[in-house]
Amino acid sequence: MKVAHVVWGMKTGGVETMLVNIINEQVKTEEVRLFIVNDFVDDFVMEKISPKCKVVCINRQPKKKDYLKILVLNIKIWLFKPNILHLHSNRISQALFGRWNFVRTIHGLYNKPDDYSRMKSLYAISDVVAEYTLKQGFKSTVIPNGIKVAEMNTKIGCSNACDIFHLVQVSRLYTKAKGQDVFLNALKILINQGFCNFVLHFVGAGPSEQELRKMTSDLGLDEYVSFEGLKSQEYIYKHLCDYDLFVQPSRYEGFGLTIAEAMAAKLPVLVSDIQGPMEVIGFGKYGLSFKCGDAADLAEKLKVVLQGGYDYSLIDKAYHHVREAYDVSTTAQRYLQEYRKLL
Repeated sequence: MKVAHVVWGMKTGGVETMLVNIINEQVKTEEVRLFIVNDFVDDFVMEKISPKCKVVCINRQPKKKDYLKILVLNIKIWLFKPNILHLHSNRISQALFGRWNFVRTIHGLYNKPDDYSRMKSLYAISDVVAEYTLKQGFKSTVIPNGIKVAEMNTKIGCSNACDIFHLVQVSRLYTKAKGQDVFLNALKILINQGFCNFVLHFVGAGPSEQELRKMTSDLGLDEYVSFEGLKSQEYIYKHLCDYDLFVQPSRYEGFGLTIAEAMAAKLPVLVSDIQGPMEVIGFGKYGLSFKCGDAADLAEKLKVVLQGGYDYSLIDKAYHHVREAYDVSTTAQRYLQEYRKLL
């Protein structure tokens, strides 16, 4: 089977990380190519793609109406003659000619359904995304995102309540979606209540970094917060186990790939109670949650962990759940099974 994945760009992010993992699994049995339309890539991401996958870069300038580049894209796709044309970005089908077997993964909430009617099949990364898509008038098949569980280093043992707790969030620094500001406000509440046995590590980069650095200083949290910057997937897989608690305070989230990674690293997890992250933690079976956007409630749940009140029996249950439900090999095979239904 010939499979073509098409994206606007390949910058560092959850969608791109997941796509690289899927491609690297699919090339084991299929002929796969990745078409990148815009000159919008990170070597950080590109170097992780298997050499078995041919990458075709069109190098169009973003938001420019370069019809020649679009023509080149279509010619290169036509020469490949894929059985499946798998799209991962909004409105990208508008740049593609012909009547291919178009399929689309909906990677997040609140996507506009501009090109859904052109798709032979739609895939949602979680139940909440599928539900939202159904409200828009379109059915989708749920195929959860996948991670490389076997490659994750796992944490051995747990921290004592009197130790310094190393809290971590691995995410794009974007407060509107990821809620890092809620996290900082919760830490300030803890300090005001006499708790100071923690350090928060933000792993990632994004448009809210300067805002968060200023907020950290304004709240007097400089000695409690460390901005670690962008890290490779290999670094995350190796070092996530070094932390003591993973926190994801997102305001909206279609899935929560880094939550699954934390569970695979055998970390305790604490997430906002929105449906995407709650699905990943089995609605409380595999981790703790707090009220979305509520810094006071987050502070209370953090206090439980800092005082040694986390139920560490959840960790092994969480690990086995992730291995069974979210391993990338399972995700890749699910896609191939769905593709074959269209041939």
